[in-house]
Amino acid sequence: MKRIVTGFVLVILAVAVLLDIQPLSAADNDFLIYFENSTLTLKSQTLDRTVYLPLQEIVRHLGLASTDATGASTFTIQGQNSRLVLTPGSGFISYNDQPILLQNPIRRDGGQWLVPLDFLSQGLSRVAGVEFRYKPGTRRVFAGKVMTTELAMNAQSLGALTRLTLRAGSPIDVELQKETAQHRAVLVLKSRAIDPARERLDYKDALVQSVTFDDSDGMPRLLISMADDVRDVRLTSSDGNRVYFVDFVREIASEATPPTTPAPLAAAAPARPNANANAPAGAGVRVIVIDAGHGGIENGAANSGTLEKDLTLLLARRLRTTLQSRLSATIVLTRDSDIDLTSEARAGVANNNQASLFVSLHTGYSPDKTASGSSIYVMKPDFTGGLSEPAGGRMFLPWYMAFRTNAAASQALAENLQKNLNQALPGWKFPIRFGPMGVLASATMPAIALEVGNLNNDANAKMLAEPEFQAKLTATIAEAIEQFAGGGRKQ
Repeated sequence: MKRIVTGFVLVILAVAVLLDIQPLSAADNDFLIYFENSTLTLKSQTLDRTVYLPLQEIVRHLGLASTDATGASTFTIQGQNSRLVLTPGSGFISYNDQPILLQNPIRRDGGQWLVPLDFLSQGLSRVAGVEFRYKPGTRRVFAGKVMTTELAMNAQSLGALTRLTLRAGSPIDVELQKETAQHRAVLVLKSRAIDPARERLDYKDALVQSVTFDDSDGMPRLLISMADDVRDVRLTSSDGNRVYFVDFVREIASEATPPTTPAPLAAAAPARPNANANAPAGAGVRVIVIDAGHGGIENGAANSGTLEKDLTLLLARRLRTTLQSRLSATIVLTRDSDIDLTSEARAGVANNNQASLFVSLHTGYSPDKTASGSSIYVMKPDFTGGLSEPAGGRMFLPWYMAFRTNAAASQALAENLQKNLNQALPGWKFPIRFGPMGVLASATMPAIALEVGNLNNDANAKMLAEPEFQAKLTATIAEAIEQFAGGGRKQ
C-alpha cells in the first residue's frame, strides 16, 4: 500500500511539473505597441490564459539601461533617478525599493523575461516616463502621446447591395483594393494608430461573409470576405473623410444605368426636384432614415440615470421595426449603437442612402420641472440669412441651402405628424416650430426633428421609459409616415 501511495504522489508531482512547463509552449501571436514616432511588433504568449510580452525587446526599443543578473535571478531596469527590479515567479516588483503587486507573476523562460500586460502601466511606465493605454481583449497598446483614431463600423442590406459604413473619430484616407480572385476586398486605413470599436463585425448576408480589422504588421486595414455574387465594390466618402460608405453590388451597372452609389457629400448637395408636381407630397417613399439623437460622449438630456441618447436609440429601433411591418420601404438608422455622430454625418447617411424621408428623434429638456411641452421642428426658412432662392434650372445647392428644395414637403410631414400625435396622445401638445437645426440643414429630402416631452419632468421621464408608451408613440409616428407616403403600404 505504501508503494502505491508513493507512486501516486510521484505521478502527481510529475503532472504538476508538466502543467507548470506546458503553458510556456503556447503559440506565439502578434502584438503591437504604438509609440508616438514608431511601432513595435512583438510575439506575445498566452500563458495560463494571461497575455505575456517579451520584456527585453520593449526595454531595448525604449533605450533603457537594464541588467539581467542570472545568478541573483533578477532583472533590473534603470531609469532617470529610478530603478525597477523583477524576480521570476513572483507577482511583486520593486520600484525604488517599494513593492508593487501585479495581477500575474513575472516569468522567465529560456533566458527570456516575460511580463503580463499590467506590468506596462504598473511598473514600466514609472521608469520610462511613458503612459501605456490598453483596451482588454485587443492586441495593441498605445503609448505616450500617440494620437489614436477611433473607428466604428456597421453593415446593412439595401436590396441589391450591402453597405458597410465606417465612421472615424477624425478624418482618414481609405484606399480600396479589390482582390477579385480571392473574393476579398481590402480597405487600407491610412492612419497609423487606429483604435477600432470592434475587431470583427458580427454581420453576414448573401454578399458579405465577414469583416475583420487587422493591423498585425502595423498597417491598419479591413479585410472583407465577399460572396461569389459580388460583381463590384464602390467606395465613397462623406463628412470630410470621417464617414465612408463601401457598397458591395450584386451586378455591375451598365453605362446606360447610373450607379446606385450616391456621390460623396462635398461643398454642394444635389437638389432633387419633384418629377411629378401633382403627386402626393410623400409619394414614392423608398428609403426612410431614422436618426437617434445624441450618442457616444453626447448624452443629451438626463434624469436620474435615464439618458436621452439611450431613449432615442430605443425609439429609433422600435420605429424601424414598426415601419418595416407597415411599409415596403427600406428603413435605415443613422446609428444602431452608442456612437457619436456630427449633424453633417447624420444628414450624410440620409443623403448617401438617397433617402425619401428623414426623421430625427429627441427628448426635450426644460429647467422647469413642471413643463411637459413637445415640439416638431422644421428647418427655419431664413436660416441662410436671406439668400435668394436658387434659379429654377440649378442642379446643385450649397449644403446649407439643401433643405429649401423640400421645405414645403417637410412642413406637410410635420403637420400630418402633429395631427396624428395630438389625436393619439391627448394631453400632450406638439406645436410645429421653425429653428436653425443643423441636422436638418443639409438634408436633401423632406426632414423633420421630433422632440418628445421634458426629461427634467419626472412624470414625463417615467412615461418615456415605459415600453407601452414607446410602442404607442412609435406606432403613431409610423402611421403618420405611412399616410405621408401615400400608397407605400405592403400588399
